[in-house]
Amino acid sequence: MTNPIHGPDYSDLSTTAVTYCWVSRHQGQRPGSQDVVTRELAAALAEYATQQNTRLVGNMNMDFPEYRALPQDVRRALLRMMWRQERWWRFGGLVLVRAWQSTAPVTVADA
Repeated sequence: MTNPIHGPDYSDLSTTAVTYCWVSRHQGQRPGSQDVVTRELAAALAEYATQQNTRLVGNMNMDFPEYRALPQDVRRALLRMMWRQERWWRFGGLVLVRAWQSTAPVTVADA
């Protein structure tokens, strides 16, 4: 299960898709940028669900998680993603955005 207030349950992600992105504070303040980030996160969740042969159910939830509160393996993956995505001098100006949504197996009716 997911808790929209506290984020997804990292101990059991078997029925939850989770994705992240680093956004510059400056970019996040531009008009319309929130919609762009939301669409990108929704597309990433849909792609993950397709790769896992599942479908997304319910509503997508988003937040700005505290990096240090995330599990260690997630923090490592996020650092690698940031290093590939951004130049080192921009790290201080980035905000982490997380999105998650429940998943369910694909049924015959979905196919």
